[in-house]
Formats: sequence, C-alpha cells, structure tokens
Amino acid sequence: MPKKCIYMAETDDQNRTSRTPAADALDPLGINKATLGAWQAMLGDPQGVLESQAQFANAWMKVATLTMRRVADAPAVTAPTADPAAASNGAPAPVIEPAAGDNRWKHPAWRDNALFDALKQGYLLATQAVLDGIDRAPGVDVETKTRVKFFAKQFCDAMSPTNFGFLNPAVIEETINTGGRNLQKGAQNMLDDLRENAGRPALVDKSAFTVGQNVATTAGSVVFRNELIELIQYKPTTETVYARPLLIVPPWINKFYILDLQPKNSLIKFALDNGIQVFVVSWRNPDAAQGHLDFSDYLELGPLAAGDAVRRITRAGSINQIGYCIGGTLTSMELAYLAKTDASVVNAVTFFAALTDFEEAGDLKNFLGPEAVAYVEKRMGDTGVLSASDMADTFNMLRANDLIWNVAVNRYLLGKDAPAFDLLYWNSDATRMPAAMHAYYLNNMYVRNALAQGKLDYKGTPLDLHAVRNDTYVVASIEDHIAPWRSVYKMTQLFSGDTQFRLGHSGHIAGIINPPGSGKGNYWAGKANPPSADDWFAAAEKRPGSWWSDWIAWLQQRSGERVAAPAALGSKKLPPLAAAPGTYVLEKA
Repeated sequence: MPKKCIYMAETDDQNRTSRTPAADALDPLGINKATLGAWQAMLGDPQGVLESQAQFANAWMKVATLTMRRVADAPAVTAPTADPAAASNGAPAPVIEPAAGDNRWKHPAWRDNALFDALKQGYLLATQAVLDGIDRAPGVDVETKTRVKFFAKQFCDAMSPTNFGFLNPAVIEETINTGGRNLQKGAQNMLDDLRENAGRPALVDKSAFTVGQNVATTAGSVVFRNELIELIQYKPTTETVYARPLLIVPPWINKFYILDLQPKNSLIKFALDNGIQVFVVSWRNPDAAQGHLDFSDYLELGPLAAGDAVRRITRAGSINQIGYCIGGTLTSMELAYLAKTDASVVNAVTFFAALTDFEEAGDLKNFLGPEAVAYVEKRMGDTGVLSASDMADTFNMLRANDLIWNVAVNRYLLGKDAPAFDLLYWNSDATRMPAAMHAYYLNNMYVRNALAQGKLDYKGTPLDLHAVRNDTYVVASIEDHIAPWRSVYKMTQLFSGDTQFRLGHSGHIAGIINPPGSGKGNYWAGKANPPSADDWFAAAEKRPGSWWSDWIAWLQQRSGERVAAPAALGSKKLPPLAAAPGTYVLEKA
C-alpha cells in the first residue's frame, strides 16, 4: 500500500499487529472467550458463588415481603397511573435504587405502584448480582473482568423490563390513552427505520437540519485545502482583534461543527465575540482512496500544514491552539515534535477531553481485546476504511440505555417521532476512518500506550511529552466515559510547562459545550497539580457556571496586543476558496 510519509516508527519487536491472534468468526471481539474464562473461574469457587446467590436471594425475599405488605395495605389500582395522588403513599424504603442518571424509571408507577416497583428492584438486584459475581471471580485479571462486566451490562440493559411494552407502565398508559395508536405508529416507525436507517432506531429527525443553514452558520471562508483538511477562517465580529490567532484542531471521529452548532452554544462565535481570530480544521470524511493515510499524514497534513497557513495569512510569528479529543492527542504529538525542532511557532495550547496516557482509557478499551483488534483490522483491510456505521454503533453502545434502548422504546412502543435536536443531528453525521491511521491509533495508543511512554517518533524525532513547555489549559469532564477525567489529568504530569487543569460537569460533549449563558453546571479549579488526580480534586474549588469565561481570560492574556480586525479573509497567496463551513464537512458517509 503506497504511503507518502510514515515517520512514526515502532521497532519490530513492538509491532503487535503481526502477533495479534486471528479473530474467531463466531466471536470476533473475543467476548465469549473472555466471558467463558470468567465463568469458569467463578465455578472454581463454589463457596463464593453460594454466598453471592444467598445475598441475592435474601435481597429479593426482602423486596417480595415489602411488596406483599404494600399490596395488602394499598387500595385497588386498575392500571398504572402517572398521578402520584392516586398511588399508594408511605411506601417503605427500597432495597435497591437506580443509579444516578438512570432515566429508564421516570414514570411514577415504577415508584408508586408496588408491583412495578418490585419488578424494577428485582431487575436491578439481578443485574447487580451478575456484575458482582464477575467482580468476585478469582484469578481473573482486572482488564478481563472489566470487559466481561461491560458486555454483561449490555445484555442486562437489553433485558430491562422498560424495553418490553407489556412491562413498561409508560407504554401501557399510552396504549390505553390512544387506543393503541402508539403501537400502530411505532410499527410504521420501525418500517421507516428498516428502510432508511439500516434497521437502527433513528436518533434524530435529519430533515430538520442542513449544515451551513441552521447548524455551522458562523460566517467565514475556506482559505486552505489539501488532501485531508480544509482550513476555515472566521470573520471577526469585533473591530479590533488579538494579534495572535487561534487554530482549533477538532476530532476527526466526528465533524468540527460540534463547536458551532447554534449561535447560542458556539465556542467559535464565543471566541470571535471576545476578540480572538479563529481558524478551524475541517477534516475530510475519507473513503477508500484515503485509506492509506497514516497518523503521520494526519499530523503533517493537519495541524502542521494548518498552522503554517494560519501564520502566513495573519503574519503572526506564533499561534495559539486547541486540541479536542483525538485532535488533542494529535496536538500533543505535534508539540512534542516542535519542542525538538521549532517550539516558537505554537504558543499556548488548550486541550478538551484529550488523552495522552491511555493506560486507563475508559469504556472504549472494552472493545479492544487482541481478537477485537484483529477483527477490526481485517474489516478495514477489506474496505480501506472503518465504516461510519461501525464507529457510530460503538459509541452508541457506550450509552446504550440513552442512545439505543430509550430511542427504540420511544419510537416503536410509544410511537414518538424522532426529535429535531442539533446535538443528535451532529452525532448522526457520521465519519469514516482510514484503515492505516485507525490501526496505528488502536495499536499504539490503546494497546501499547506508546505515546505516554515516549516510544513514538516523527521524522526521526523522538516524541517526548516531557519536553513540552507550552502554557496549557486542560479541560476534562467529570462524567466522561470516552476520556475519563483522571486519565486526562495525567497530562499535567507529562507536560513541563505551566498547566491549568479544569474539571467540568457532565460528559464528553455537554461538559465542553456549556456556554456561560446556559446557566447550567459547574466546574472545579485547583491551584496546583499534585501527582494524584484525587488529591487535586480534594483541594479544588467548585465554581458555579461555565469554565468558558475562565478560559477566555486565560487565552486573551496569551494572545498579544489588540490590532485592527482584518478587512478581508485569507491573503493574496491564500485567497478564499469557498464559504464556511466548506465542502469537506458536507461529505456524507
């Protein structure tokens, strides 16, 4: 396979791809193998199994006893009701309650109706027993336990009583109220999804949005284009701007306009309104023709090429930069390379939910056992890319209750239309991954954790993150399941410059896209960066609202003097090529 440039090297003994076992056609991700090993270990400890079963039986008997008392004491109820006044009051404290944020049990009947409450608690106890049993399996390594628990939880989620119409009080109530029209509409929705969405329940009404018309609408121009990126320069919204421009390197796993959904929640517009000159990389949605592009190509054709173009257009000696998610991982590699070659061209850098140390890389690692990596590499080898549907399915499984089962219940059992929600539209605007790049990323980051260990190089230059001395502002989110905040925090120990760490509320997206005007959330800020993330959190100050205001003040201090805003976008040698949001973002998977 021809390659323009492959400089990020690993020695032959480190090349794990050749040692990866072949995937089993019946168990391509190695889930059954790992599960069988865990169950065999459990059966090898019969005393532990008996103790677990006894705990489950005792808890269930307590639920049953309390339920019988509630039924005996309560007035007759003919159907589940959403009216708390009509439900039984004074219910005893439950034996088990749903986890915080588990929205499956919102209908009041799950609390107020004794039988539905018993069904809920029985299911939760059974799920807990399965997961605790795996935890107790002797002689099984932590990574295997974590994988088995993750997929066991996926099965338990699928078996939730909320997913079955005759067990879900919200569905029963809607069926009674509409005379079954919800089920009729649900059947039509299912046929529509089979025909138009490859059988997946539609997350969003895609007809409600058009990129460039009601999402990604901030004014600007494409001022540079190569095989992999379009560089967008945005029109200033202030008469004067800071002299040092900002380049944003977003993830290519999704499209850049998560940072420009609507004017009210656009980070791009927020920065413009505060006098920042903003440039954004818009990654191409690759097909098989780009399947040969490697991580080194993404570095060369991405932030290195874009940064050079930004400096040429603005005539700035250096730029500030943002790296989001995998765009942040790439940015950290860029900084390590520039630290040894030309550190002056990039000044201060912001990281959003980005990993540089992948030792504890969150739920995605559950998909990346040896068999799974071999299977993914084979699929990509056949097509040249990782398909957008494979990528979307993986990310949806990380939040299966919200993004799969709740959607299916709403569409097929409650008969609801897919919502018109900009964030879900962006989430559904899927992208492909070049085979060479993605195989390198999986093996060298998630499997080998080579970047944090200094085992990668670019053009013969070792990539040592400790050599990075830039001022950095690092943001993580406390509920992030893709880039766990404690793993993001490790960046403070890898870099050698002044690093400000901020911890936002919510998850991978909501913790980042949280403008000051939203009135939502909070964030934590610390005065020092001790080795332990937990020690940092214990000493951190909890602040109300959004971290955006804190960040923009930090960025402005590192953006130079105010100068007159440019009268036109681009330059004589790099003139505008197309209006924002450009052409690459419009390419569909």
